[in-house]
Amino acid sequence: MKINYKTLLAGIILPVSFVSFLNTNQGIDKKETNIEERTRPYVLEIYPADGGASQTISGISKATDPFVIAEDLGAKPVKLDKFSAFPDIQMGMGSKITIYRTPDYLIMDGKKKIPVRSWTTTVAVLFAEQNIEMLDDDKVVPKIDSEIKTGDQIKITRVAITNVKKTKVIEFTTKRKDDNTLDKGKTKVEQKGEAGEKVLTYEVRREDGVEVSRKLINTDTTKKPVDEILIIGTKPVITGWCKFNDLVLEASIKNGVDPDKICLLMKKESNGNVGSVSSGGHLGLFQYTEGFWADASKKAGYAGASWNDAKAQIFTTAWAVTHGYAGRWPGTFK
Repeated sequence: MKINYKTLLAGIILPVSFVSFLNTNQGIDKKETNIEERTRPYVLEIYPADGGASQTISGISKATDPFVIAEDLGAKPVKLDKFSAFPDIQMGMGSKITIYRTPDYLIMDGKKKIPVRSWTTTVAVLFAEQNIEMLDDDKVVPKIDSEIKTGDQIKITRVAITNVKKTKVIEFTTKRKDDNTLDKGKTKVEQKGEAGEKVLTYEVRREDGVEVSRKLINTDTTKKPVDEILIIGTKPVITGWCKFNDLVLEASIKNGVDPDKICLLMKKESNGNVGSVSSGGHLGLFQYTEGFWADASKKAGYAGASWNDAKAQIFTTAWAVTHGYAGRWPGTFK
């Protein structure tokens, strides 16, 4: 049996390649010809996913599958492209095949780039198709319910929020206590200090593995510090040359003066000679004039005492240098 395709397709506008094909194949004996073995002409009209102008490709192929035909003609189809053909390819006379390109998207999931194709129009459905799971704190741009179009990039930022604990030392405080029974310049530890500890809890936010924020949310003192108590000696001591040491120390403690300075002044003025009288008429350990001695000793509580009374001179001098008379002995007391 022979079929006349020119008669069958009368009135239909066909590609030039069809016309040439039909002119040389006026009738095809279906019994004698295997469709799978014959070369047929095809015209591909390809519509891009972005709605732009279509592209036409013409060529020949022995295939009967539209996807394979598109491959044979160099159209580079993908599995999700949509195909329609007229006349039906199985008629064996060639066809016009219309191809609708699948929209393509780029999903950037953290540091991964995932190119995908899909006919869906929302981010949510696209993620469902690709089995992409969003956790509660993750972010996506555009938003999960947004509509998308071919060529769009969808950015997923993987957010991890964790609590991080850090232990920090609490330094102890040193408290000082004066002790007038301990020699000046000496110290002793009454109570040893101990450092404490506290645990700081931070809320750390990481995006795609990179820390972007750290916030202190809790402080817990797990061990309180113990203050160190340091005893400071304030008892005056004599460290150099001196005479009448006990009297000097007693007078220095009573009047709050450095005993070493009293000793130094004694050495400078009389070299410790209680009966010293200078050529200028200055008297005793600290070389008083008679008038100044009478006035100062009275104010110091030693009225009427002799200038050659060692105790009276030492206590009067310790009182005088702390009550405005230090200028009487320039160079030692200022």
